[in-house]
Amino acid sequence: MKKLITIAFFVCVLQSNAQEPLLTTGSTFPDMVINHISNAPVKEFYLGKAKDNKFYILNFWGTWCSPCIPEMDSLAKLQKQFGAKVQVIAISDDNEARKKKYLQNKPSAIWLATDTSYTLYNMLGLAFVGQSIIVNPAKKIVAMVRTDSINAQLLNSLLRGDTVKMSAGIKETLIPAGSDDFAVDSLMEHSFTIRGFKKGQRSMGKLYWDNPAYGNRRASWFNVSIGLLYRSAYGIKSYGKQELYEGTVTSADVNGSGGDGKSHLYCVDLLVPPGKEDSLYTLLQQHLNNNLLVQARPDKKIIPVYVLKQKPGAALAITPSAAALSTMGFSGKGYTGTKVLLKDFAADYLSNELSLPVVDETGLTGYYDIKTTVEQRNLAGILQSIEALGLVVEKAEREMPVIVYYRK
Repeated sequence: MKKLITIAFFVCVLQSNAQEPLLTTGSTFPDMVINHISNAPVKEFYLGKAKDNKFYILNFWGTWCSPCIPEMDSLAKLQKQFGAKVQVIAISDDNEARKKKYLQNKPSAIWLATDTSYTLYNMLGLAFVGQSIIVNPAKKIVAMVRTDSINAQLLNSLLRGDTVKMSAGIKETLIPAGSDDFAVDSLMEHSFTIRGFKKGQRSMGKLYWDNPAYGNRRASWFNVSIGLLYRSAYGIKSYGKQELYEGTVTSADVNGSGGDGKSHLYCVDLLVPPGKEDSLYTLLQQHLNNNLLVQARPDKKIIPVYVLKQKPGAALAITPSAAALSTMGFSGKGYTGTKVLLKDFAADYLSNELSLPVVDETGLTGYYDIKTTVEQRNLAGILQSIEALGLVVEKAEREMPVIVYYRK
């Protein structure tokens, strides 16, 4: 689940303005052409007119989606096993160059299509990538499932004509942006609110630095786990390795989502009094510990980490920044930062991508403009993008801040 929030960031761009999906299980596949196909005998494919009596698996993925890579490996094996009866078509927003590099590293018989407008994805109302639809020879959609659920047993069941339970995540109608869900107005000096899951609300965090009424006195989180709240409160950048569990508390208690996927998610808003801006996260710690079923306390422990260093003999490909404002954003395709510190590049971005805390030991203390390009979102792809900057990461052990979860 670590990268789920990072993946959802990109899916938001893909979402349609339609209130309801146009296609679902039982629908006839639409009268449309699948375009820009690589690794196939054709460059475009009219599935609705195919006369080969095959089932078609349409997997929505991207080379920037790290969980999608092992799913594609699994589909490649199934393509080989069921090739006479099944054809997999993987649809992404990747251009021809990225698809070509993927196929060079992972040759397979899967057809790779590109749809930068996300037409079919939006028509299906899918909430995230790593999901598939399966179309039968009669051109009916007979399954909408998470891609990691597709295996030989499921395919044999469909080939027999059995019904497969839907497991795909469908987006909900979203609450309009701009509304203040917590009803905090400019006259309030301080407040704290905690609520349960709210339907139609994106999972996200929000700061109010550009709002003159609140400045850096306020922060909000919507539909997030206990773990994410505590990691935000205690400044923990890495999921898992900097979290310890005491007594009966388990990872599922703080990072799980419950049987319905929603019961462990919370909406939280904190506004601190003027003059208390520096205490915002300290006060958040106190409020969370007083109101949640699981408590947390800070500690330190020697744990495995990566250390970021300058690559010996390599020229730096980062530029000292002359920008007035700091900006930062990243996706599975890479990182773009303006006027950022190396320690923040390491902690905010690399710690998320490498599944271990990353400590800056470059010795570079200035502000830089940094841009990386990740050809494939796996360990090799991330490491290659770092080395292109004239930097390198090495495994080590360091004493790091951790949080310990417990119950009173």
